[in-house]
Amino acid sequence: MAIGKLISVFLVDGVPGGRLAGEISNWTGKAIKIPRKLLKDSAKREELVKAGVYFLFGKSEENPDEDAVYIGEAEEVYKRLIQHQKLEFWSEAVVFISKDENLNKAHVKYLEAKLYEMAIAAKRYTITNSSTPTCPAISESEQAVMTEFISNLRILINTLGYKVLEPFADAKEKQKDLYFIKAARGANAKAVVTNEGVVVIEGSEIATSTVPSMTTAFINQRQKLIDQGVIQKAHGKLLFVKDHLFSSPSTAAVVVMGRNANGRIEWKDKKGKTFKEKEEEQELRTSQST
Repeated sequence: MAIGKLISVFLVDGVPGGRLAGEISNWTGKAIKIPRKLLKDSAKREELVKAGVYFLFGKSEENPDEDAVYIGEAEEVYKRLIQHQKLEFWSEAVVFISKDENLNKAHVKYLEAKLYEMAIAAKRYTITNSSTPTCPAISESEQAVMTEFISNLRILINTLGYKVLEPFADAKEKQKDLYFIKAARGANAKAVVTNEGVVVIEGSEIATSTVPSMTTAFINQRQKLIDQGVIQKAHGKLLFVKDHLFSSPSTAAVVVMGRNANGRIEWKDKKGKTFKEKEEEQELRTSQST
């Protein structure tokens, strides 16, 4: 069972859009979020003289609709961030350091490599690093400490609004509660419901054409996914080449089926129950238990 976490966020500049510091109770790590325009104002912050890892967040220069990130490490973080001003894409930096100053060069390089791997696996952001970070050899005990550091870092960066390390649906979610659509013109898809919405799973096939009555906004959204390469053509089929999050079951169903649709009745589990029926069953169980 997951254990609750107490997270504190301090608004350094007293406003939501300024710098902030985030901490988890009983953890030696600390996050500092810095808008690019306030980077030089942060020169005298003691935390930024320490060794740490950092994320630079912005929009992809090739595709402005896609989020982009650079993941790095440094023995003195502030100096490295100043050097990165030559990179134009980023607008915010999030730095992680250790308050007890126990992070050394090998530790931050290890963290950088593991965080890079996690971001690649999550497939949410365009990774702008020009090369793959190398992972140094550290002792078994140090690996255990760094694994715990990553676990808390992942929670905190997600809490700050950056899901760069979070897959749309993890392996466990994909093994249970799957929903399916098999319909006309080649639609053959599977999806999973998460806290964020409906994730259509990589490899799902969508209808190869749309009907004339399909809403223009949905036609445009479908075409945008094709233009972005999220959906690609292969062997006469249109396939999702990676997991993709939709805000609602209906939006997902419309894109998959190539026609207007009510996703709450189109998506069905392996027993043939619709999303709507499963939702109503859950509401009934909840009401009976209270």
